[in-house]
Amino acid sequence: MKFCKECSFPKKFANYFDWRTDGTIISRDQTGGQSQIVFLPSGEFEELFKGLSSKLGIEVDRFLIQAQKNMGKTILENLPIKYAKRLPAKKFFRPQWIAKLIVKLAIAEDIAGLGDGRISLDSYIPGEKMIIKYENPCLIPLLVGGSLGIYESLEKMKSSKVEYRTENNNLFIIMSHGEEEARGEERLFLEEVQPGNGPLTYDKCKSCGVPHLAAETFSWNMKEGVITNKKTKNREVIVSVQSVNAILRELERELGEDILELLFSIQKELESNSLECAQGASENFWQNYLLGMGIRGLGYPLAFDAKNDSLKVEIGNAYNQVLYAAKLSASFEKLAGRPVSIEWLERKGNYGSYIVRA
Repeated sequence: MKFCKECSFPKKFANYFDWRTDGTIISRDQTGGQSQIVFLPSGEFEELFKGLSSKLGIEVDRFLIQAQKNMGKTILENLPIKYAKRLPAKKFFRPQWIAKLIVKLAIAEDIAGLGDGRISLDSYIPGEKMIIKYENPCLIPLLVGGSLGIYESLEKMKSSKVEYRTENNNLFIIMSHGEEEARGEERLFLEEVQPGNGPLTYDKCKSCGVPHLAAETFSWNMKEGVITNKKTKNREVIVSVQSVNAILRELERELGEDILELLFSIQKELESNSLECAQGASENFWQNYLLGMGIRGLGYPLAFDAKNDSLKVEIGNAYNQVLYAAKLSASFEKLAGRPVSIEWLERKGNYGSYIVRA
C-alpha cells in the first residue's frame, strides 16, 4: 500500500474517505456506493456487546453476525473476486489455488487497511465449503458476519452454516451451504447515508486532502492488519455505522426501549474507565475532546453549551445518538466530579437534543 509523501496517510483510503463538516466520515467505493464509517477502539466495541450480553443474559453475537452479513455482501461488490460469481461453483472453474492467490493479492491488503487483521483463504471447495483464516483478528462476530456475507453472495445461496474458533491469535471461519432460507434479514437493512453539513473545519493535507489531525492520530501496520491510535496507543478498527445501527435497531425491536438505557449505562462506564482524570482540565478540554470525536467519525455538535453544572447539546448525524450522549455524559461526570443525569429534549432518527446535568 502506498502512503502520502506529505502526511503518510494511506493513499487508497485518502481517495475513498471523506471527512465531512458534521464530524462524520463517508467511505466511497469503486462502484459509487457509500457507507458511513467510524474509527473505534476494538476493545471498547467488544466490551460494549459483552456487557450487554452479560446484563441481558442472552448471546448477542447472532445479531452482530446477521447485521454484518449485509455489509459483507456490499464489500464483495468492491472486490475483484466478485466476477467469480459469473462462473459455475465447480472446481474446474474456481480452482482453489487461484482463489487463494486472489485473496492474497487483491483482498488481504484492503482488509488489513480496515484494521481487521490479515486474511487468507485456508481452503475452498466450490459449492461445498470455504475456510477463512484471520491473523490478529478483532471484533470476531463482525468478521464472521462479513465473511458469511461474501461467501453467500459468491456462492449465490440463500443461507449458510458457520462454525468458528480461535487458535494462537488466529481466527478460523468454516462456512458451508445452508439448507433453509434465512429469516429476519430484511429487518437488518442498512440505512442510506445521510447528507452531512456542520460547523467543523479541518486543516487538510494539500497533497491528499486528508485532515492533518487524522494523519497524526492513526498509524497502519499493514503486515499485521492493525490500526493504532498514536495518541491513546489503543488498537482501533474501522466499523460501518449502518451495521452498528442495524444491530441496535433489531435489539430494540426485540427487547424494547429499555435496551437503550442499558446501552447508555454500559457505554458511559466504558468511556469513564478509558478517560484520564479530567478534573482541572484546561479551557480547551471540550474543544479537543469534541474534535477527537469528529476525526474518528463519531459526529460533531451543531450546538454545544457547557456550563459548570450542565451541558446542552444539539447534534445531527452522530454515529449513534445514545452512545454519543453516553460518551459526553461520562466526560462531564469526570469534569464535575459527581454523578450526572441526562434529559432528552428530542431524539428522532439522526437528530438528538439533550441536557446533561451534574
